[in-house]
Formats: sequence, C-alpha cells, structure tokens
Amino acid sequence: MGAAGQGLFGLSEPGENGRGVIVPPEYQEESRKLFQRNRFNQWASDRISLHRSLPDARILECSSLKYPIHKLPQTSVIIVFHNEAWSTLLRTVHSVLDRSPPELLREIILVDDSSDHEELHSTLEKYVAKLSKVKIVRNKAREGLIRSRLNGFAHATSPTVTFLDAHCEANVGWLEPLLYRIMQNRTIVVCPEIDVISDETFEYTYSSGNVRGSFNWNLNFRWKAVPEYENKRRAARTDGIRSPTMAGGLFTIHSQYFKDIGLYDKQMEIWGGENLELSFRIWQCGGQLEIIPCSHVGHVFRKSQPYSFPKGTGETLSKNLQRVAEVWMDGYKRYFYKRQPHLKGHPFGDISKRLELRKKLKCKNFDWYIKNVVPEIFLPNSSIIARGELRNPASGDCIDSLGAGEHAYIGIYKCHKQMGNQYLVYTKNEEIIVDDNCFDYANSQPSSKVKMLDCHSMKGNQQWLHTKVGISHMRHAPTGWCLDRGKEQFVVLNPCNNGPSQKWLFSEYVERDKAPQI
Repeated sequence: MGAAGQGLFGLSEPGENGRGVIVPPEYQEESRKLFQRNRFNQWASDRISLHRSLPDARILECSSLKYPIHKLPQTSVIIVFHNEAWSTLLRTVHSVLDRSPPELLREIILVDDSSDHEELHSTLEKYVAKLSKVKIVRNKAREGLIRSRLNGFAHATSPTVTFLDAHCEANVGWLEPLLYRIMQNRTIVVCPEIDVISDETFEYTYSSGNVRGSFNWNLNFRWKAVPEYENKRRAARTDGIRSPTMAGGLFTIHSQYFKDIGLYDKQMEIWGGENLELSFRIWQCGGQLEIIPCSHVGHVFRKSQPYSFPKGTGETLSKNLQRVAEVWMDGYKRYFYKRQPHLKGHPFGDISKRLELRKKLKCKNFDWYIKNVVPEIFLPNSSIIARGELRNPASGDCIDSLGAGEHAYIGIYKCHKQMGNQYLVYTKNEEIIVDDNCFDYANSQPSSKVKMLDCHSMKGNQQWLHTKVGISHMRHAPTGWCLDRGKEQFVVLNPCNNGPSQKWLFSEYVERDKAPQI
C-alpha cells in the first residue's frame, strides 16, 4: 500500500494526519464502481494505511486528565460486519489495537453477519490469526445488526462491552474516559464524540462538541444543539453531556447492567430504531446516557445503505419503530402514528415480554422522560394552527423534508398521503415546522432556496404569515416575499404574485381556541 501510495500521490502516504484522498481522473471509473458496492469511496480507503495517523481531536483540557488505569474495568469491543470493505474493517480493528491501553482491551470480537465476499472468509481468518486479542464469530444466517450484537455479547468476557460500527477510527485516548465514567457509575451508558469521516475522500473532520442526541416524532434520530441548561449543569468542559438519545453505533455499557435492563429487543429486525428503544429504556428505567467530550471516534457516514433488508427497508423499520412506540411512549405514541397513519393496525409482534420487563424494572413513564430529559422538544399541542401536508394544488406537489434534517433545503415531492417527511405544522408563533426543524430564510436574493434550521422561537427569519384557512400565500415576514414551488426539487422564495406556484393549502386547519385531537 505504501509503494502504491508513493507512485500515485508522491512521497507522503495518502490519508495521513486525517487528510482526504482525491481520486485522479484516470481512476474515476474504478472508484465509481467501488462506491456503488459500499456506498463510500473504497478506492480512497484502500490507499490509506490501516494504521494511519490522526491529529488529537480532544479539547485542550482533556490531555491533562489522568486516569487510574489499574482500576478501570476492561472492555470487549464488538464489531458487526456484513460484506464490509476490507480496508475499512481492518482500519477499525487496528485503530482500536493501536490506541487502546493493552491492559484495558481484553478482546475484539468481529461478528460476521453472513458475508458472502470471498476475502472476508479464509483470508480474513488468516489475517486475524496473527493479531492478538482478535477473534471472529460467524452467524449461520443473516441476523442483522441487533441480533448480531447479541451474538457478539454472548461471547464477550469483560465487565464492559464497547460496540463500534465496522467503518470507524478510534482516536487518541478514546477508551480511558469511557471506562472511567462507568467505573464511577455502572448505570451510565457512555458514547464518544463521533467525528465524521467523509464517505467521498475519507478526510477526518472533528465534531464540534456542542450537539447531543434527540429525536423527532417520526422517531428518527436527530443531532440537536446542547441546551443552555445542560451546559450550566456541567462544572467543566470535560464533563459528560447528558444526551436524551444515542446514535446507536458507538457506545460502551457495563455488561451486567446491559443484562439487567434487558439487552436488546430480540424481536426487532436487522437495524433501525434499536438506538431509540435502548435510549428511552436507559432513562426511564433509572440509568443515564452521556456523551464524553474527551473520547473521540471517527465514523464513515454513508448517504445510503449498501446492503438489503430481507423484508424490505420500510417493513423492517416500521415494525421496529412501532415496538418502540408501543412499549415505551404511552400516550405520546399518538404523535408518531399521526405522522405514520398507514401504520395503524400494522402488525408489530408480541410485546408482552418487553412490557413485563418495563414493569419489573419499575420504569418511569414517557411523560417523565419528556419533562425531565428532553423538555425542549417540540410537542404537537394547542399551539398548532394547521398541520399535515402543505400542498401546492396547481402542481399536486407537497413540501417534503426528503429525510435530510437540519441545515438542508426544503424539498418538494409528489403528495403521497403517507405523512412522514410530508407532515408539517404551522404554529401560533407563525413557524412552519417539518421534521421538528423550522423553515428559515436569510438570503437577500429572490429565487433562493429555503433551509430547515433548529427552531429558535424568536420569529425573525423563521416567521411566516399565512391565512388561517384555505388556499393562500405563505409570506415570509422579514422580506415580504412568498414561498414558491419553483421549477426543481426545492422550494424557493420570490416576490409575491397571484400565480399558482405560490398558493398553498394545509390538509387540516385547527380551530385556534381548541386543542387538536392528536
């Protein structure tokens, strides 16, 4: 790899110090084919050393902290893979081996979820045989992430377990602060700061450190800014950040505590929703969830998944999220079903054992969770004036978040009556909210796109004027311009006219003096 790297890139080895790799023109076609296989730039990854260097991502205060290594519990690192690219899988393994104190790392357990790529069988066996502390566990059939992790956990022998995805890079000093926090309190589940490894170039970019996990009422995981009350609670910048939810791919948990609170829900399929289920359960059943600022791990965030779901993505995810709602969310599950009306009556399996677990653990209700863990979350209550689809009748198109989340542009798509990404609310504060983000416009030029940003409740760029009933303009208060269907995939803002592209209609208008029946 080093020789090849010198031939293509000169004397410095590609990717070192977290730098990205640019594909030369003559290799673009090869790179494109490999990208389709993995949904990330395998060509770039294959040219980066399995032991590449990374700059220390931690804030300055972290480097001065000292941990009682001899008192910290050991951990078993569990990595599930299914047809993972060789270079990303082995770089994950070597980053853990290279940057973990040997006395704290008992083992790395690679769980093969029925891969069919040839190099991940005998070739991988031979490679791993040369590495101390690394072993492979193979599923007999495709089980998915959730049950594969349980399989890996069954083979773990340490007092703590650390779950990592198969396309990560552990950074300097990543492990000690996680284990130290669990040593202080075994009921705290800890996550590292997750840095971004570009799926295009494999450049390593550091997390800002000012976000934590949350969710929206479609039950999608979302990153949100750390609220001021949480920053005030922390005595130092190195203190853990209490997080309402976890991303789910990277965390450390006390092994016995994991058993005590019921492991994963085995009836969930493949992947999706298990992170919210575990997050709600941790908080409601007496534990805590924290992000540890002094622990950094990079992760390749793909825009789409390269592997198939045996029952289809939609069917699998629907069942998983319904189980989350039905077991843990009490009356708040109505907010979820309002956005997913097609799931009413949809089968989600037997939840009796999970309900028994909740009763046995004497878990608090979801109302407690909302009020005490994530009080800032938007609640669809009596502040709503209108809700549902926001349709442009002339085109038959609806506003659609396109599943993109905060900082993305507001999309437009054919109305499908499935709600989900097309479920919006218009509030008495004159905000338009989609996917729990507000329409925001700060551009001075017409025909510019509208963004989704975190709601700040201060009107300004997020104030929109709309006739409370019927087809009418959606006027941006600061500019006086109107929301326009435009000609492409995203809506824009233009000077108001009476044209059909600027007329909008919500599917439901709520009386202002009456709380909506969610």
